[in-house]
This record gives sequence, structure tokens and C-alpha cells, in this order.
Amino acid sequence: MADSSPQPTLEPTRLPILKMAGLSVLACVMIGIGGGAIAGMRGGQMTDGLLTIAVILPGVLMTLMALNMLPARPAGMWGVPVLGGTMLRAGIVAVIGLAAYMALEPTKELFVLTLLASLLAVLAIDVLTVLALVKSVEVVNSADAPTMSVVPEGQA
Repeated sequence: MADSSPQPTLEPTRLPILKMAGLSVLACVMIGIGGGAIAGMRGGQMTDGLLTIAVILPGVLMTLMALNMLPARPAGMWGVPVLGGTMLRAGIVAVIGLAAYMALEPTKELFVLTLLASLLAVLAIDVLTVLALVKSVEVVNSADAPTMSVVPEGQA
């Protein structure tokens, strides 16, 4: 016997871009400063770590601007665009990072590791933001809205 109550629908929502940008910039700056401090302890220069900030911020901000231009969608549908943004960010950072490395010749290991740590931190922020968005989504019970079936057809 099928339940006669309306199926739950998911309301389109937008990503919290300002929150993502703030956390991402903070994480990148902290990792860059930490990398610079480690470089200073190892006989290098503080600028080796700070160069990471200059390389990664354009990639972070460009991908967040691109995600901000997308229309609102159900929270569960943000995973693929955010993953695409992450891949785009990695490509942008790789190109800018290679150019910076060739021009300024920072300490190779430190520069690459701080870039990778920054990319990983921003990826974690993106994933956790989408997961929090999915968790906090409001389920709307409306007869007008399109329905989302949870039960496979034929088993209701």
C-alpha cells in the first residue's frame, strides 16, 4: 500500500561562497606562513613559503567566482561542480606555480609541499562545506514542487 503523503522535494540552494573563500584564504595564508617559517629554520627564506600564497590565491578565487556564477540547485547536486572547480583550481595552480618556480627558484621541496598542503586544505574546506550544505538542506513538502522518489519504482 502506497503512502498518500506528498514526496519530499529538495529546495534549490546556493553555495556559501563567502564562507568558503574566507576559510580557504585563511588556510592558504596559514600554510604559506608556516612554510616560510620552516624555510627560515632550514636556512632558506621566508619568501619561499609566502610565494605559495601568491600562487594559490588566484586559483582559489577564480574557481570560487566560477562556482558563484552557477544557478542555485539542490544541495546534493553541488558535488560535481565543486569537484570540477577543484580540478580547475589544481590546473591553474600548477601553471602559475611552474611559472613562479621557473622565475624565482624557491626551495623546491618546500614550495611543492606547501602548494600541495594548501590544495588539500582547500579541497577539505570545499567538501566539508558541501556536506554541511547537504545536511542542513530543508525538505519542502509541496504538491506543486517536483518530487524526488526515494523508493525504486515498482516497490512502493
